[in-house]
Amino acid sequence: MKKSKLGVAGLLLGGALLLALPLSSTAGKLTEKCDSCHGKNGNSTDEKVPTIAGFSAATLEEILHDYQEEERPAERYKPKNGDETDMIEIAKKLSDDQIKEVAKHYSKQKFIPHKQSFDAKLAKKGAKIHDHKCEKCHSDGGSNPEDDAALLAGQWRGYLEHQFQLIKAHKREVPKKMWKKFKKLKDKQMKALIEFYVSQQ
Repeated sequence: MKKSKLGVAGLLLGGALLLALPLSSTAGKLTEKCDSCHGKNGNSTDEKVPTIAGFSAATLEEILHDYQEEERPAERYKPKNGDETDMIEIAKKLSDDQIKEVAKHYSKQKFIPHKQSFDAKLAKKGAKIHDHKCEKCHSDGGSNPEDDAALLAGQWRGYLEHQFQLIKAHKREVPKKMWKKFKKLKDKQMKALIEFYVSQQ
């Protein structure tokens, strides 16, 4: 099975990136549908849905192809004034050209970190854990799109907590090199890591 290299937020785009799309959709229509779940220009307003603005095009293309091939689990999600769907269902409707269009568009958008309350003392502990275990693949505190990995800094707390639990329960597969480090984390360390990412505002 192909292994995704996207790291902790590997289920990014989970819930929904788009709604069901006809193959004749234009790039504008495609991204309009994406925004209905992921917020204007990919900056989410729902803690269940990740912000995708600013991700590298390569990262977004890989995520969508993984959904097409059912190598990522997808949860059902219903946006306001929209239909319930999931990313596997959506991605399978997209052509390779449409995937490239979507990825290119969101890679050019600005990632806006979410303003959330956080425990500064715990975040400081999380920063040390990140530097030791995560910085190599998620550099600059998880904010560098040039890593071709998921952006973690400033993501919704609820989304990150859910992804950590999926990984811990073996419901979401991650690269072997990541799992080797992640499986050794204690619950309090995972909590500190999340606090660090939330604090990056």
